[in-house]
Amino acid sequence: MLRTASFAALLVVAAPLAAQVSPAPVRPDSTSPAMTPSATPGSLATPDSARTRRDSIVVPLADQARGVDAEIRVALYQLLDEQYVPALSRLQWLATSPVALTGASAGGVLRGREDMLFLLAQTYYRLGMDSAFRTAATPLVTGDKSTRFGRLLRSQLLLDAYRHGDYARAITLAEGVDVADRGLGALVAGLASYQTGNLPAANAHFASAQSSGAPYGQYAQYMQALAMVRADTTKRAEAMAALQSLAASASGKLQDQARLTGAELAYESERYDDAARLAAEVSQSSGLAAQAQLTRAWALYKANDIAGAGQAFDQFATRYPQLPERDEARLMYGQALLQLGRTQDAANIFRTVADSATSEARLLQTKARTAMTDAARALVQARAAGLLFIADPANGKTVALDEGAGGDRQALAAAFGDSVAPSMPTVSAAEIISLDDVSSRVDALAPTSDLRRVVFAPASATRNPEQFARTSQALYAADVSVVLAQYELAEQIAAQQRQVVMLRQLQQRVASEAQALGELAARLTAARDSLARLAVRLTAAGTRIQQMFAAQINTTRMLANENRAAIDSVKRTLGGGQGGLEFGLLDTEAQTAIAYVQLADIIERGFPRAVAHHPVLAKLDSVNARATRVGTLLADAQSRAANTQSLLAAEITRLEGPDTDRIRAMRASLAAAESRRNAAENAVVAVVDAELRARATEIIASLKRDTEAAEFGSASASFFQAIDAGQPSTTTGTSSSANARPAPTPSSVPDGLATPQLRRK
Repeated sequence: MLRTASFAALLVVAAPLAAQVSPAPVRPDSTSPAMTPSATPGSLATPDSARTRRDSIVVPLADQARGVDAEIRVALYQLLDEQYVPALSRLQWLATSPVALTGASAGGVLRGREDMLFLLAQTYYRLGMDSAFRTAATPLVTGDKSTRFGRLLRSQLLLDAYRHGDYARAITLAEGVDVADRGLGALVAGLASYQTGNLPAANAHFASAQSSGAPYGQYAQYMQALAMVRADTTKRAEAMAALQSLAASASGKLQDQARLTGAELAYESERYDDAARLAAEVSQSSGLAAQAQLTRAWALYKANDIAGAGQAFDQFATRYPQLPERDEARLMYGQALLQLGRTQDAANIFRTVADSATSEARLLQTKARTAMTDAARALVQARAAGLLFIADPANGKTVALDEGAGGDRQALAAAFGDSVAPSMPTVSAAEIISLDDVSSRVDALAPTSDLRRVVFAPASATRNPEQFARTSQALYAADVSVVLAQYELAEQIAAQQRQVVMLRQLQQRVASEAQALGELAARLTAARDSLARLAVRLTAAGTRIQQMFAAQINTTRMLANENRAAIDSVKRTLGGGQGGLEFGLLDTEAQTAIAYVQLADIIERGFPRAVAHHPVLAKLDSVNARATRVGTLLADAQSRAANTQSLLAAEITRLEGPDTDRIRAMRASLAAAESRRNAAENAVVAVVDAELRARATEIIASLKRDTEAAEFGSASASFFQAIDAGQPSTTTGTSSSANARPAPTPSSVPDGLATPQLRRK
């Protein structure tokens, strides 16, 4: 019986032996059955709410309308910041993209094609690309499209038409401007009518512009006086009164212009004292001071103030040597000295004029054959050739209107507002281009003195001005094309450089991750090695446990059989001599032995499965499978990292190597744009060269006439010197009498009714 008790103790000890092996830890996202929601209570199961979920990747949906709206608004900000080339690049890309740009969507909140065309037109306008501007702006000034942008565009188209000499279209456009811009429309319509000789219509338009008040009223009043006297020369007195009234209320250049024009009208009316007085009132610091000085000198001469006239002519010649009237003024100074009896001084002046005119004529003849092309190219390359075709800046007959008006930051933002009605400011008052405006620009080019005379000479009576207007527009467009190509190429190169920097950073990140994967692989290998050793030890422990249990089972079965045999022997020995109690005890012992045998059989049959289901042994295969899977994934990740590094290195090498296909295409586009610009520049150079040569020819002829007049004056001075000395004349010149002293015709006094022009500022 003692042996049976020891077997029971063995069973009790076997259970804690299994319980001493704790299960392996499991990740919360494990797919183990113990982690499923169907696990039994008390297991290692974790509810769904407690799991660590992966962050979902948000992929934004493509929204074409919003993307186009964003591009258009960026272009607007660039335009407001005067970044015209970036704005033009963006807007041209939008205009030529295959994406359909329809009207604004979402109730006008998002911008569409009309908004893009408006900004494109404004960019063209600011870059001087008039033809492209008209193409983009014209569709936006008719129908429903003109609601938001029509007012500004109509004003700009009006100025563009007048500047290009399309006077009929300018008059038509003036009739369609908004009520708030009637002053501008009436002024430009009046100027166009004045140009075409329709003076009654011009008077009516100027009167309408004058009634509109600032900022055009005063200039309209000035032009109305000119139109009045041009239509009827008998109304010079009325025109002069109007100009004097304007001069009393105006200021700046317009005040000086009114006084100068009044002086010229007084001169033409033979009111020489009034002409001299009005000319003297022109500010000496004004750009109109040159013409005022010359007008005053002629008026004094005609009023027989010879001394004052001589001094005025001398001051003009000294102060304005670049003007073509310089030699004529010097001749008149000599004439005044001659008439004052200062024959020696007059002779010196005439000889000086003759020598300088001869020298200048000879130099111009030489340069007309050799250097005019270089001068023309220098002017064109400085983009200053337009100075040659400003009509008579000394007389102030060229007018500039601020063509960027209505396109300043405030107005452009208002025109582009989401819900606010556009409120356009009016165009600023007319600005008169005077001699000092041109001189400052010419001085910056530092031309030689003889070329300065050519620059300030009147435009030749040729078609060069028309040809220059046409070719210069092509040059403007070519300039913009080159700048645009340069900008886009620079942007692409910068983007490529940024891409290289980004790829290098990514390369470093991949290398860091690859190193981390290598360290993880080393730890995994070590863990798998440890797991393999542990598996061997666990297998051996399982075998030992099975052997121990098998031995105990066999011992239990043997002891139980021995007990049964002993009980049977006791029963035979007693042979029925025992009582009922003893036989009951023996039967109980026999049944107990049988139970032990049955228990041993049950344990023998179930023990291998029980050992196999032990958590430590049961998880061994799954842990091995997981380790193998992790190893496979880790090897794949390392392979992909190495492949990524190879791809990154190849891409960096490609980007840092020779030009990519896109950059080569952009360089080719830039070369083509530069070729077109060179061709356009050569065309402008040819026109400017022809103009310079024509002017040089006219100046040479004028210098020859001045030389002849100077030689005649010198001979006259010598003749009068001889008479005054009571000696016979030794000169070759002749004179009919002592009082016949030459008086040149006042051809230098310009027409006070010269036709105004509008130019860009």
